[in-house]
Order: sequence, then structure tokens, then C-alpha cells
Amino acid sequence: MLVLFGSVAFVLLIACVNIANLLLARGSTREREIAIRLAVGAGRWRLVRQLLTESLLLAVLGAGASLLLAYWGVQLLGSINPVTGNPFGRGISGFTLVGLRSIRLDDTALLFTLGAALLTGILFGLLPALQASRSDVADALKSTGSRGHDRRGIRALTSKSALVVTEVALALVLLVASGLMIKSFWRLLSTRIGVDPEKVLTVRIDLPYRQYPETTSIDFFEQLETRVRALPGAQFVGLANCPPLAGGCNGTAIWFRDRPAVPKGSEPMVGVHWVSPTYFQTMRVPLLRGRWFTPADRVGRPKVMIINETAARKFWPNEDPIGMHIAVGQGRFDDRAEIVGIVGDVRYGQMYEVPKPDTFIPYLQSPRWNFLLFVRTDAEPSSLTAAIRGEVRTLDSNLPLYDVKTMRERIGDSTAKVRFSTILLGVFASIALILAAVGIYGVMAYAVTQRTREIGIRIALGAEPRNVLVLIMRRACALTLIGIFIGTLAAFVSTRVLESLLYEVKPGDPATFAILAAVLGVVALLASYIPARRATRVDPMVALRFE
Repeated sequence: MLVLFGSVAFVLLIACVNIANLLLARGSTREREIAIRLAVGAGRWRLVRQLLTESLLLAVLGAGASLLLAYWGVQLLGSINPVTGNPFGRGISGFTLVGLRSIRLDDTALLFTLGAALLTGILFGLLPALQASRSDVADALKSTGSRGHDRRGIRALTSKSALVVTEVALALVLLVASGLMIKSFWRLLSTRIGVDPEKVLTVRIDLPYRQYPETTSIDFFEQLETRVRALPGAQFVGLANCPPLAGGCNGTAIWFRDRPAVPKGSEPMVGVHWVSPTYFQTMRVPLLRGRWFTPADRVGRPKVMIINETAARKFWPNEDPIGMHIAVGQGRFDDRAEIVGIVGDVRYGQMYEVPKPDTFIPYLQSPRWNFLLFVRTDAEPSSLTAAIRGEVRTLDSNLPLYDVKTMRERIGDSTAKVRFSTILLGVFASIALILAAVGIYGVMAYAVTQRTREIGIRIALGAEPRNVLVLIMRRACALTLIGIFIGTLAAFVSTRVLESLLYEVKPGDPATFAILAAVLGVVALLASYIPARRATRVDPMVALRFE
């Protein structure tokens, strides 16, 4: 939220820079009016107050319009159902229907908006006001437009140029931040989670503890697997207590029966998962060594476990763990269990978290009452929902079927917060780029206006259109390069706050900086080209009669 708030502040600053540029240009056209006011006795600070009042009026009107738009925006947020209509992805962490409807324009929001309007109105109206109040009264009153106007225009142009450099720098900071987030997001999406998520439907089923003793719960889930596997379109069916990318599953201590005991409380920790014998095949988790669980691994038989590759690498770096005996602190496996297989790593935490050591227990040896059913299909996964619900009702008409999602949707849930931030940053960066282009265009158009007579003289003396074009574009290039240089330094420092939000991308990623600096440079030059092109078409006779 702080990063997004900072992005909003940057967009506001760029908009304010554009307003300051407009006020500077407007002040240059009021030079004679201001000079007359000074000549008849108006003090400079009184004149500054008048111009600041105009600036504050603009700011307050803008704030009023913003409150109206904000009110509509809040109403829109309150009408979004995060489950079905969320444009940023389903199940955004921290956003619910109740949470969205609780957002409202309260006294704090109104006071903050008023304060921001007054502050921006004063800060960005002060420079144009001071610039206008420094008019040379004698020159302004004597001139009919040219000399005094040119001197006044040069001063204003210098101030506008400084503001444009600031604008380009701010826009580049936002562009780089957005680019880093987008690159991080795509890296996140391309990360392998250890399972094949295509065409997999997941549904959650919880059995009432009192109605289903341990052996009865095992019978229920075995029958359910058999029934669902027989449905048309179902290829593989498996059970597990925790889905991939759940954000965290069961964790417990692990003991090694062939090693000396460690002090209580200092045992290493592992994830522990209850699965059916067909879970790994259903999710296409590769078997690296050993064997899968089988229906024979049930209560009354010797206890067995499967571990993931990370656990094998961490706890047996130079040994083969197959056949080793371990114990874990859950599922009544705290006595002795043989490791019979090693499987590939599956990400059960957040997408950006590296896999941790995991152990897998066959639920036929350790009954549970709540499971997710994973169904791999050869058609659209959601098409099996009604049929699965029917099979559950056949076994127990009182059991609800809930948390129905495809694995693709679960991946979307896991990346929703990053996607939400990335989209918003991208929107803000796009607005910043447009505002920067508008600002640069305004400055160059103003520069052409101020130099109309000079350009006419150059053309009258034989200057080619391309010479005039180069003359104007040279200034645009200089302003853009200075802004990009300052913006690169500012972005290098400011994007450090994004480090915790980035995945496999460094805040100072050189490719992102180079590409987005080039994009901003091209946009800035295109915005400068239109007024520069117009300058090449100045009629010398019209320019010489400019006064």
C-alpha cells in the first residue's frame, strides 16, 4: 500500500508540474497587465497573493472533481464481488466483499484531500507567481510585445525547462518501478510449482468428526475416489490435505532414529502432508527414487513415508535416504516410519518461496477427516463439478462440497496480490508517461512561440527546414537526457523499497532501466517533434510582422 501511495504521489507531482508550466506560460501573456498593476501602486506580495489565489482556486476545483470521481470509484469497489467479478483476479489476499464495502469517504479522506489541494496549490503556484511579480515595469509598458516579451519568455522558458526535467525524472522513476514489477510478475508466473496445473479440478470435503470414526473416514474417501475415477472425463483422482500454493500447510518436528537425539525444542522442522496413493500421479509429481504409496500401505502395516528432494538434500546430503527410518510429530508417526520414496519438490507456500523440506504420509495409515479431492480431466475441469457433487451426496447427502477451484485458479489466487500491485503501478506509470509527453510538448510549443520571430529571420536568411528542426530538437534532446539521467539516479535509489516485492529481479536491473529510459526518450522526442515540425513551416513574412 505504501508503494502504491508513493506512485499516486508521483503522478500528482507530475500533474502539478504540468499545471505550473501552464501558469508560467499564462503569466508571460499577462505581462502588461501585471506591469500596469505594479505601476499604479500594487505591491509585489499583493500581486503574488492574487496569483496564488488563482492557483488555489484551480487546486480546490480539481480537488472537488477528484472527490466526485473518488466517490464513484468507491461505489464501484463496493459493487465488486471478489469471487466472480474481480478484474484483478480471484481471491485477492486482504480484499473481501465486506472489506471493499467498508471503504468510504470519511472525514479523514476529505480533510486529506483538502490539505493536499491547498499544499499543491501553494507549492506549484508560488513559482509562477514569483516569476510574474518580477516584471520590469518600464520595459513592459514601453514594449508593444517583442523585446520585453522575449526577455520575459526566456525567463519563463528557463523555469519551464527545469520543471520538464523534473517531470521526465519523476516519470522515469514510475516507469522503472512498474517495469520491475511487471518483469517480476512474469518471472513469478513462469516459476514451476512442481505439479502440472492444467485441467485439474480441486474440491474440499470435510467429514463430521463424530459421525465418522477413523476406519469409516478411510472407507468414505476410498469409495469417493473410486466413484469419481469412474466418471466420464476423469483421468486420475487423488486426495491431499493441503493444496499447492496454499501459503502454508502443516509443519512439525522430525527425528532421525539412526542419529543421536537432539535437545527438545531444537529439532529440525518439516512440512507434513497426508495424501492418497494416487495423489502424486494425479498431480504429475515426479518420482526420483524409490516407490509410490500403494493401497497396501494402510493401518496395521509397517509405516512408510515419502520425502521431497529438498528434504533428501538437506538431511542426507551424502547418503541415499531410501530405507532410512524417521519420525514426525503429527499423524501418530512419532515412533518409526521407513522412507520408501523421494519425489520432486512442490511449492506449498507462496509462489515466490523456495520449496521447504516436506514429508508425505499415506492417509490409509493415518486417518483424517478433511481432504481436497484432485481430479485430472481430459475436458474442462469445472464440467465435472455437478457430477462430483452428486457422488458425494450419494455417499452422504448432508456433506457440503466447497472451495471448488481449478489449479489454475489457485495459482491466480497465489499471485493475486502481486498482480494487483503490478496492474496499478502499470496504470500509474502509463498516466505518468502521458503527462510527461504532454508537458514536454507544451514546453516545446511554447519555445517555438517565443522564437517565432527568430525562426522567421533564420528562414528569411536562407536556413533550411532541417536546420530549424535540428535547432528545436537539440533543446528537446538536452532536456530529455538531463531528465533521464536524474531519473535514473532517483530510480536506482527509490526502487530499493520494492526489493521485498520482487521475485528473481534485482531493483537495479540494468535491462529494465535501459529499456524504459529508451521508451521515455522516444516518447519525449516524439512529443517534441510536432512543435519542431511546425517551426519549419513558419512564414518569414508573418514572423517579421510578429510585432
